[in-house]
Amino acid sequence: MISPEQDAQIEFTPNNFLSSFFVTAKTVLLSPGSFYERMKTKGGLRNPLIFLVCCVLVHTFIVGLFVTKQAIIAFNLINGIIMPFVTAGILFFIATRLFKASGDYETAFRVNAYAAATALFSWIPVIGLFLQFYRFYLIVVGLSRTFSIRMSQALLAIAITVIIYIVTLGPIMAHILGGQAPTVVP
Repeated sequence: MISPEQDAQIEFTPNNFLSSFFVTAKTVLLSPGSFYERMKTKGGLRNPLIFLVCCVLVHTFIVGLFVTKQAIIAFNLINGIIMPFVTAGILFFIATRLFKASGDYETAFRVNAYAAATALFSWIPVIGLFLQFYRFYLIVVGLSRTFSIRMSQALLAIAITVIIYIVTLGPIMAHILGGQAPTVVP
């Protein structure tokens, strides 16, 4: 029998904004297995997207208090909102093609959007780096629970995604930051 506490709404719903936001963030951060087991895999992108945007806005606002470069603030905002869409696509492709899991893009996006709860605290020096790895862990748990794949497969999916980002975005970031992209010398 499911207790009323376990049966309570855990996913973000905008019509009960503050309460729902805090319950969702708390559950994702402290009980990710339970959260992702009970997370709906259908229902649209709207609510997870609003949750993601709120987490990114909180993060960007706090970073903006300490950083004066507008480019860094804009990068945090754009990166925080756009990259979960791209990451979800890559993870969806890996899970369904490489591991033959059943699931859809919406599910992969929901996993990524709710893992953005780490952004609420990732602005804290030193802890922010740990939280990036914790975000990977949240995504691994989410993928394994929602796509019914082993944790090792979900971890491999994250590793492949990170490698794809390094290979594709590394040279671009090096150019933007003024460094030279690594080149292969014959």
